[in-house]
Amino acid sequence: MPYLKRMPAIADMRDLIFYNRGRYKHMDAFTQNVLRGPSELSPKERELIASYVSINNSCIYCTGVHVEVAIAFGVETTKIEALKNHDFVAFEPKFIPILHLVKKLTQTPSKVVQSDIDAMVVVGWNEQTVEDVIAITALFNYYNRMMDGLGIRGSQFLYDEAGVILAKRGYKFPSIVVWFLKKAGWKRE
Repeated sequence: MPYLKRMPAIADMRDLIFYNRGRYKHMDAFTQNVLRGPSELSPKERELIASYVSINNSCIYCTGVHVEVAIAFGVETTKIEALKNHDFVAFEPKFIPILHLVKKLTQTPSKVVQSDIDAMVVVGWNEQTVEDVIAITALFNYYNRMMDGLGIRGSQFLYDEAGVILAKRGYKFPSIVVWFLKKAGWKRE
């Protein structure tokens, strides 16, 4: 149950971003750019990172949504389970330094050091990708704290639905608005 009385019993992101559009509208473009804009990382890999940040923070809502988006992009459930156990053996060696950085930046950000960055570069990631990983991690630490701070938990139905729509359409606001309106029963005439 959300902590704010204005929110419905099963609240979701819509109940936050539509209520105060002026405050949250700027996050749409940033989220779209970080998760779907140009990057050496595929959208699948970026959603996997978003999922791992949320798993580290035990954010029920963001874990539920972004695990489903990652699965919609083809991430195997065995890899999701491995992330939940902080077991990186199932991942390609090149991706493991990313997961180490994500975990450290999420759990102990002040302890990130040059060698954490170097570990990514040594295996072949460029500096822009390092910045992309840090941006995704920072963004999802923000979203996790918003959802948890407001008591937003969502539901499996919402996670499944969001997983499909966000994988197909990304985080462009008009696409999300149509999805939320349809969810609320709106039909185009």
